[in-house]
Amino acid sequence: MTTVVAVLLPSLLIFTITSSLLNYRAIAQQTPVTRILVGGGNNTYPFYGYDPQKVDIKAGSTVVWSIPSIAPLEPHTVSFIFNNKYFALPTAPFVISSSSKFVPLPKDANSKPNVVPGKNGTSIALVNNAMSYDPSVIDQTGMAKTFEPNKSLRVNGNEQYINSGWLVPKGTEKIFPGASTIFTLTFPKSGTYSYTCTLHPWMIGQVVVK
Repeated sequence: MTTVVAVLLPSLLIFTITSSLLNYRAIAQQTPVTRILVGGGNNTYPFYGYDPQKVDIKAGSTVVWSIPSIAPLEPHTVSFIFNNKYFALPTAPFVISSSSKFVPLPKDANSKPNVVPGKNGTSIALVNNAMSYDPSVIDQTGMAKTFEPNKSLRVNGNEQYINSGWLVPKGTEKIFPGASTIFTLTFPKSGTYSYTCTLHPWMIGQVVVK
């Protein structure tokens, strides 16, 4: 009896590994990845658009957006705005205490915050809007969340806003600290999903999920 077990165990192990690999391949085939280039061209003839502009995919598939590494240094976004009131401008006003001080980095940089007097001992500062700059989502309840750069997200179908954050060519992240170089989005449900670049609103794209 002991001898039989010793013979069967390797066969069982091979069968289990083979089954796992076949399972993995089947799942991978069911969730293909579609890649879309954002912007491109060169400094003389820049391209403001998505290539391809429209893609047809199966439910459960994933789409990845990125900017060509040789593209001009121009940030773009991939923004799904399901509720127009949540269109995010790249800069936004915020109320701060009049005593607040901003220190440029580096200290000798030719930069200064845009601050104007407010009311009751406050000032109004115009700063980068994280809901534009960072990967972000506003869910069906209106709750807003921001994420780390290069975030992979999933469309649940009830969001009001899904945003890639600023996408820049790979290797230029130091010029735009905290910006992303890639955006990954999975579409579990069928439907037509239109998106735009909030920095260049004439740029439009579409994902059709069947």
